[in-house]
Amino acid sequence: MSFASLLFTLGCVHFAALVAPGPDFALMLRASTLGGRRHAFLLALGLSTAIMMHTAIVTFAASALQQVLPGIMRVLPWLAAAWLGWLGWSCLRAAWQFQPAQGEATATSDNARQLGNGWWTGFATNVLNPKAYVYFFSVIAGMLPAVSPLQFKLSLVALFFVLALGWFGFLGWALNIPRLRNWLMSHERGTLYFTGAILTVFALLLVAQGVARI
Repeated sequence: MSFASLLFTLGCVHFAALVAPGPDFALMLRASTLGGRRHAFLLALGLSTAIMMHTAIVTFAASALQQVLPGIMRVLPWLAAAWLGWLGWSCLRAAWQFQPAQGEATATSDNARQLGNGWWTGFATNVLNPKAYVYFFSVIAGMLPAVSPLQFKLSLVALFFVLALGWFGFLGWALNIPRLRNWLMSHERGTLYFTGAILTVFALLLVAQGVARI
């Protein structure tokens, strides 16, 4: 697989994980409806900054780890497949058990003050989440080749940041428009099915690649 193809594949996996309704989506919904677009954008920037930091740490740490423990490359793809498979199954199960949320809040200046610093809230929420480290290490380290150029690593970090900021920024804008907010929330189940299917397919592809290497 070429580096361009690998970058595209990792981008698809990351975007599928981003769009899955979860804690980040709930944070963006709360920030948008209670704090308005400015607060929501700061929150999106904080979430994206933490994702960029996760990506940079794991990308460069994985290369060092592969040099110290070359045999780990035989194990990491299987771990990545297991983790993506679990994420896919979790999304599908959440879709089956989905219960639409009820009630709606509106943005006020008092609510915005109560929400605190948007950037710090988003950054701290993501950077202190241990599951985020497991996800990034499993996926990135599991799919990275033993040797990759610096340009590729920097491109990967930039891509993950741009995808995250683009998606969360879109949510911050869209969730402030009642019609779009209602549409997004009414399609949460479909989004979960889509994300679960994408992640499961990538997990199966990693399993197939692992079997081919045996």
